[in-house]
Amino acid sequence: MAEKYIELEVKVTMEEMKKIGEYCREQGVNFSDWMRRLALREIEHKEQEKKEAEKPA
Repeated sequence: MAEKYIELEVKVTMEEMKKIGEYCREQGVNFSDWMRRLALREIEHKEQEKKEAEKPA
């Protein structure tokens, strides 16, 4: 069964969008996939930091 995607609004300045668009074109990156991977990586990183902070010394 295919995953169902939802639409999200991302607010950026025109300059930021130009920079992001240029990067995506140069790297052949799909913006949506890239943002999803970045967000999930950040969440995993924060969860790992939290686990490490909870470990007894």
